[in-house]
Amino acid sequence: MKAVQMKKILIPAILLIFFSCGLSAQEKSLKKTKSLSDTIDVINYGINLNIVHLSTKKISGFTKLKLIPKANNTNIVSLDLLKLTVDSVFFENTKITAYNYNDTLLQIPLPYPINITDTSNVIVFYHGYPQMDASGWGGFYFNSDSTFAYNLGVGFDAEPHTYGRVWFPCVDNFTDRATYDCSITVKTGNMAVCGGSLLSTVNNGNGTHTYNWRLSNTIPTYLASVAVGNYVAVSSMHNALNGPIPIKLYVRPVDTTNVKASFINLPAVLDHFESLFGPYLWERVGFVGVPFNSGAMEHATNIAYPFYCINGTLSYEDLMAHEFSHHWFGDLITCETAEDMWINEGWASYCEPLYKEGIYGKSAYDSYVKNTHYSVLKSAHVNDGGYFPIYGIPSNITYGTTVYDKGADVIHTLRNYMGDSLFFSSVKALLNTYKFNNISTAEFRDFLSAQSGINLTDFFAGWIYTAGFPHFSIDSIIPEGSANNYRVYVKQKLHQKPAFVNSNKIEITFISNTWQKYSETISFSGQYGNQLVSLPFTPVTAFMDLYEKTSDASTDYYRIIKTAGTQNFPFSFFTLNVINITDSALFRVEHNWVSPDPLKNASPEIFRISTKHYWKIDGIFPSGFNAKGQFTYNRGSTGFDNALLPSTASTDSLVLLYRANTANDWQVVNFIKSGNTSAGNLSTDNLKAGEYTFGIGKPGQSGIKEINSSGAMKVFPNPSNDFFTIDYKIMSKGKLYILDANNKIIDSVNLASNEDKIIWKPKHKANATYFFKIVCGNSTVASEKALLIK
Repeated sequence: MKAVQMKKILIPAILLIFFSCGLSAQEKSLKKTKSLSDTIDVINYGINLNIVHLSTKKISGFTKLKLIPKANNTNIVSLDLLKLTVDSVFFENTKITAYNYNDTLLQIPLPYPINITDTSNVIVFYHGYPQMDASGWGGFYFNSDSTFAYNLGVGFDAEPHTYGRVWFPCVDNFTDRATYDCSITVKTGNMAVCGGSLLSTVNNGNGTHTYNWRLSNTIPTYLASVAVGNYVAVSSMHNALNGPIPIKLYVRPVDTTNVKASFINLPAVLDHFESLFGPYLWERVGFVGVPFNSGAMEHATNIAYPFYCINGTLSYEDLMAHEFSHHWFGDLITCETAEDMWINEGWASYCEPLYKEGIYGKSAYDSYVKNTHYSVLKSAHVNDGGYFPIYGIPSNITYGTTVYDKGADVIHTLRNYMGDSLFFSSVKALLNTYKFNNISTAEFRDFLSAQSGINLTDFFAGWIYTAGFPHFSIDSIIPEGSANNYRVYVKQKLHQKPAFVNSNKIEITFISNTWQKYSETISFSGQYGNQLVSLPFTPVTAFMDLYEKTSDASTDYYRIIKTAGTQNFPFSFFTLNVINITDSALFRVEHNWVSPDPLKNASPEIFRISTKHYWKIDGIFPSGFNAKGQFTYNRGSTGFDNALLPSTASTDSLVLLYRANTANDWQVVNFIKSGNTSAGNLSTDNLKAGEYTFGIGKPGQSGIKEINSSGAMKVFPNPSNDFFTIDYKIMSKGKLYILDANNKIIDSVNLASNEDKIIWKPKHKANATYFFKIVCGNSTVASEKALLIK
């Protein structure tokens, strides 16, 4: 499923703070799943319902469950059913009167024990008002003018999220699969659309019709569906890999022309997904329009699809492809638990750029992946309330941005890590092996490893089981041995990640002065790595991950520039203004979402340096090339520079720093500031290749008056070769913090509310830069920089 609002994707996340005791939500979910699934296996659901008078918002009827026990001497059957009234219960032909129902769980004592060789039937008669999910997304809906009724098989806020139990008694989880026979009676003029094939329509002679549907493939309960309304079918046949497949799109009569236009590429998408994942194994391709304004739901062969998306354009084709791809990821194979949801939704989200690639070409794929990656780095932690791994996600954000978009981001990386041939052949084999079954993340990893011959343990540990992103960069390239042999040194940094990723494979592209390109994959583990490479030419530059095969903590952009003028580089927080150019230039900017290397030596010009981001400018620039570079700062709550610029007064000291390469130290370069105390740009003339970042320098350099609080503290001698004396005068109790050049707190001292002095002696014996900060309450009342010079 996917939540949308008009053309903008919104994966709603309910941000909750949990104070837990006893079992966690995950443990409760697993315990509940085992308590029912480990007891019985439902083979078939026969759902017989009256949904005639939509204005009453009521259903009535019975469900017949064909089941087998999973243990001998089973004497009770427990079923999920949510807030419906149970009228009667039968086991085979025996009426059961001693059942227990608490609006959530229906417990049926059997007249005699049943064994694993027995196939039995339980029939439950019931009626009532089927529930909508508390989040507003999921459950059973009757629209306001009583013209449509339909279900959405999950509840975002429900526990568990599977939501078959709102309209029939069931074993409601991701693992228990059954076939379905649905007989739905509706008012004449309406139609009931369910999953599978329409077997017959019966005119009951009393102003009602009964529609009889059969879904022959097994599904878990959340993929079962019903929609009631004034539907007509727009039908066609398509020759798929396993033969002709009917395509049936059920819509309002007014939408018949629009649906053909909006779904014009559906057959081509089917062909493309079959080429990647194997045959479409369902009995029909089906969508049904519903008056729902917040997304779609991948019910098997009967996808619930919003009316507003059937608009005669391809505006929502991404959503169509996403939902349809679930017939491989989610419907054909299903996540074992909600914690494995990336297998359903991360893969379906990745199928969005895959369909783009098949229908519109590689550049459309690249653009989509680039947009997704930027969105994840910028917003996933904001939308979901923190940084999370894509496996083991908390229940309240099962359907959040991390699972969907970061899941897709990581799968893009996995594809390139394995290579197209092994990736797609292994995924195709996995889908065939686990078809119509559930799968866990560990099983997913182990199967792909065995099938491809690539041990994916480290990849899954670094990218799927832990939060955050690694970041990769070239540290240096040094000639070694014979001509055109080079030792390439690389390093890894971390963006909100607990540990370095191992078994990395990162592509580096070397470029000659005639723009020849040669790519080599560097393999390494941990923080640093190096590899000897032999090149077919002498390189003049090299780019880390030029083709963006790895979704690390960077957003990069390169282009060929031939004319003067302004050039925007999306997602890089950088703008180029070419003043003079005599020949074509190859220009690349990397925006790195990690801290730059720290200062090598103390500098009186640089008070502190950014810990959040830096840029690398590189390329091949012709003689006479002259350009200005504009770097964007933002000290808002979600901006990069809020730590560097903790107050509006800080921005007056903002400076632009530069170094040519990792062997050099940072220095302040000339710049012009535009903007205000919260956001703006630092621009430099004569832009050069190298790294750039922001720092804090002398007061007043950015043109905004500074609030001088230095009277509250004095640090001397400065510089010092041994210890520092700190004189202070504060009106209330406070705390002195001592920070190193990386803005890391290394010591602190509690201060009384008076005038006094303390002596502080560094433990380090080498040259160093220290920052002294006094905080009273929540306010910084004084800050000073001091140098230790041995």
